[in-house]
Amino acid sequence: MKLPALTVRSPDPAVHEGAVIDLVSKTFGTYARFKADAVEWYVRHSHYDWEASAIGLHGEVLVAHWGVWGYPMRVGRAVVRCAGVGAVATDANLRRRGLMARTAPHSLERMRARGYHLSVLFGIDGFYDRFGFVAAWPESRWHLRCADLPRTLPRVPGLRRIPLSPTPALVRLHARASAGLTGTAVRPTYPRSWSGMRKDVEAYAWGGAPGRPAGHLIVEAEGAALVCNEASGAPDAALAALAQLCRRKSLPEVRFETLPYGSALAARLRGLTCRYEQRYAPNGEAMVRVVDLAGCLAAMAPELSARLAASPLGGYRGALLVRGPEGTARLELGAGRVKVSAGRGGGPVTATVAGSWPLAQLLLGSDEPLEICEVGRLRLSGDAARLVPVLFPAQHPQLHLADRF
Repeated sequence: MKLPALTVRSPDPAVHEGAVIDLVSKTFGTYARFKADAVEWYVRHSHYDWEASAIGLHGEVLVAHWGVWGYPMRVGRAVVRCAGVGAVATDANLRRRGLMARTAPHSLERMRARGYHLSVLFGIDGFYDRFGFVAAWPESRWHLRCADLPRTLPRVPGLRRIPLSPTPALVRLHARASAGLTGTAVRPTYPRSWSGMRKDVEAYAWGGAPGRPAGHLIVEAEGAALVCNEASGAPDAALAALAQLCRRKSLPEVRFETLPYGSALAARLRGLTCRYEQRYAPNGEAMVRVVDLAGCLAAMAPELSARLAASPLGGYRGALLVRGPEGTARLELGAGRVKVSAGRGGGPVTATVAGSWPLAQLLLGSDEPLEICEVGRLRLSGDAARLVPVLFPAQHPQLHLADRF
């Protein structure tokens, strides 16, 4: 049977919402549960961007979906606009026919038109590189035996279970814990739920006046471990609360998922007996793509200026040209400040970075900058080998599970 030609467009919520939810619910998880979550908070009542997403239609039948959830993302102390890609789905009877290869480019064009700087996704191996996505960061885990916790941990007053709902007070706690941590989302993202698609997730808080807790945890039991997906508050208080929960649940170990390496809690763990693991995936899991090179660098300019001013090159004067698949940006450096413009105009260029999609890793600080340049075949000329480590140091990016899409 010959199928109608594929029509690609952004979905209209008034027309396509039901079909979008139906397709992604058939593709991921248990249909009834996924559909209920999509209606309650995941698609409806969320930061799903209808105008940046894309669908493929055979006639009036929706057969492919590429979803976008827009959110502000921290890069150090700067904030960029990120398009989180999720719920990428093709009708089960029509896979391996190139439908997504024709659907996705529409979304990538709309992202730029909508003012996004970067795009991040968590995907399967061997698929998303064709759209310009490269590895963003390794997944990380911290393992800690309860027996190795300090015996001097403080008592945590009023440890209590709370609803899985990001209240304003908990949004403030998350913002305080995530300040300056690259890859984290500026909340609120999903305003109605923290639970994601996982079962048996619990949230706890402690201390503080009513409505103003001193810290919080999001946890779930898995095997012999209490898995901590998120924590705020004083590090020792968070560890004490976790120890108390482990005793309640008779679990001998704590495992931390998506804990930012630069967080105060991770720094405390590095002073204890623990195990830290990283899993690298060159083409799958966390991936990133530049959407608007000049726009992204302009949004990062306050952070780039702070890095330059604090470095031995604080007095450097010159121009760094950055060239990639998504355009060219010119960085004017002088008096400890960085000013960004699109294109090549201006005075003499003293340094150049040029290459392909791995430029996204450099902007995000996915790894050691000169290693990114070498492995990603980014070409450096002039003073670039001196400037790149200062402007784009390793950041250990991470995004909490509750904000993923």
